[in-house]
Amino acid sequence: MALSMDLRTRLLAAVNSGSSCRAAAARFGVAPSTAVRWRAQQRETGDIAPKPRGGDMRSRGMEERAADILAIWGSGERMFENVR
Repeated sequence: MALSMDLRTRLLAAVNSGSSCRAAAARFGVAPSTAVRWRAQQRETGDIAPKPRGGDMRSRGMEERAADILAIWGSGERMFENVR
């Protein structure tokens, strides 16, 4: 479960005002690595919202190979006709 936006906002406000990530993490009761990741995300993207979680992780590979798959399918090639 993602932590609240309010917590992220308050922690990052403390870091932006001069507190270290480790000190801010201790103050707000989160792991120092969490504070470091949130700060890095804020620096890299300018956004502090949680990243998307879950969802389909497999179809991307199929989408990337769609042209190859459709070419094989369209050629009528029988790859497994002798497999029992």
